[in-house]
Amino acid sequence: MADAGNATSDTQDYPLGYSAQEAQRLADQAAVVEDLTQDVFRRAGVRPGMHVLDIGSGVGDVSLLLGRMVGSEGTVLGVEKASSSVEAARSRVADLGIRNIFFVECDLAEFATDRKFDAIAGRFVLSYVPDRAEILRRLARHLGPGGIMAFLEIDMSEISQVPTSELFLQARRLLLEGFAAGGAELDMGTKLYPTFLRAGLPAPNMSAATPVVSGPDSEAYEDMVKVLRSLLPMIERSAIANIGEIDIDTLADRLRADAAANDRIVFMSRIVGAWTRYTAL
Repeated sequence: MADAGNATSDTQDYPLGYSAQEAQRLADQAAVVEDLTQDVFRRAGVRPGMHVLDIGSGVGDVSLLLGRMVGSEGTVLGVEKASSSVEAARSRVADLGIRNIFFVECDLAEFATDRKFDAIAGRFVLSYVPDRAEILRRLARHLGPGGIMAFLEIDMSEISQVPTSELFLQARRLLLEGFAAGGAELDMGTKLYPTFLRAGLPAPNMSAATPVVSGPDSEAYEDMVKVLRSLLPMIERSAIANIGEIDIDTLADRLRADAAANDRIVFMSRIVGAWTRYTAL
């Protein structure tokens, strides 16, 4: 859930915060969803030699993926408001010796450039962006005719367990209420279609995937708890719960033991991809 930093500031307006722990969680998440992300961008038409704008680039995971897709003849420019995330992203590409990926520290609402791009992309970012349709409308001006607009977002409320346990429902409630308290749009995946239309874009092509996990070796419960750890400051500030009530250090083990004992499976948040080609007016 949510790529690092996205389009928010270094303050706590981004509900997951900017800790080293959160940065590591995001790197782990990026590895899990990389194939799905690449598939959406490939279907959208991203190819070698393109020049791509990555909005809400965070610590650079999507930019690195796009950089591999466009190759040495293409370029990627990541736009990110959080200075700590920009610094981390620049350090990553420098350490890897990459010369075609760049990052700029800027609020999306203030971003301006004379450049034209072949594609504009983002993953798990629009959930945290106010006036998202207007921002997409403005960004589309940086695309030439036939330019690509491609995004992946999630429907958080779709996370479920079958058969459902009370413990899972408690953890799910904390996740959803924590994100909502932070101002996130919980089901941005479903809202991609109307958002594209309100931005003046052609109706997008779309795809969706729901990871399904089961068994005692599943890492799904650790993943849920890692998100909860990053959300804890927001959860406590919003008086949703306190650390003592959650007993977060044992939560993943309790969820796993209960699931294994009762043959439960988990349907993770639905991931939705949407892409279209811009027709300049």
